[in-house]
Amino acid sequence: MKRNLFVSLSLILFIFCLYQVINSTTVEDVNQEASLLSVAEIEKEVIPEKIAFVGDMMFDRGVERLMLKNSFIYPIDLIKKFLNEFDIVVGNLEGPINEEPGDFSDDSLKFSFDKRILESLTAGNFSVLSLANNHTLNMGEEGLAETRSILTEAGINFTGDPIICDIADTYQKDGIAYFGINKTFSFNCSDKEVVSSIEEYKFYNPESFLIVLIHWGNEYQETNSSQQQKLAHAMIDAGADLIIGHHPHVVQNIELYNEKLIFYSLGNFIFDQYFSEETQQGLVVGLEIYPEEKIYSIYPVESVLSQPQLMEEVEEFLEKLASNSSEELRESIKKGKIIR
Repeated sequence: MKRNLFVSLSLILFIFCLYQVINSTTVEDVNQEASLLSVAEIEKEVIPEKIAFVGDMMFDRGVERLMLKNSFIYPIDLIKKFLNEFDIVVGNLEGPINEEPGDFSDDSLKFSFDKRILESLTAGNFSVLSLANNHTLNMGEEGLAETRSILTEAGINFTGDPIICDIADTYQKDGIAYFGINKTFSFNCSDKEVVSSIEEYKFYNPESFLIVLIHWGNEYQETNSSQQQKLAHAMIDAGADLIIGHHPHVVQNIELYNEKLIFYSLGNFIFDQYFSEETQQGLVVGLEIYPEEKIYSIYPVESVLSQPQLMEEVEEFLEKLASNSSEELRESIKKGKIIR
């Protein structure tokens, strides 16, 4: 009798202790899991994607000869490590990519890129390319369609069209939209069409951060034209949040308008224009978007035989860029960082 009572009490005590252990562990695990979720949510809020913007990229003529001599990763080799520090890299693809590239002479001003340049684009971490420029139609509509197909197959996104400006060509991810526009010649979409497209996009996507990638301006001029400025202001008034320009083949000034930034031209990134120092210099602009502010980092680059790399001595370059830019931005530009 006593033995049975002892066994029963022992069993009850064991079950009670086991319940306490399980309950304690469950509560502790739940609390720990909740803490981890809280940390993850905080990190998601304060650690944004890092985006990098570069200028014009051309892989024909002298660049192609250098790739054939060295490798198809040659143009990006000296800067690929830096670009891979970003989550998204955006650039202007200054021509079509084709399975059978066109055989154009150097003085034809027509380009066609060997499909093997995907080695450079992939190594450089390129995520979004603008096709809105005056060279992506150099192999006709079929060549442009082939370019889009090749990029899609490679997992590289693109935006823009060389002729029309249609919001359907906008690429959007995580609340950030990229809209490529070609304004090289008068027969491209009109200023009114550009502004209307931006207004339409922002009407349906008011919370989206809209980045306009625009091909425009006068070649080899280091400051914007009055036409550029007029259109830039109209695009911002219509809802653009950031303007990134290219086409002049040199770096142009930075303007602050209605608290929005206009980078009129990032200059060349990969090109074979060796005839001046200015055409072998460019900008990489880094962007981090936080809830309360945006941080723009300015990285001057210099190219030697079509290989861009970070510029070592940046003071003189940034001083010159600052002197051409909006007065309220000058000190920030000299420091290589703009916070708005």
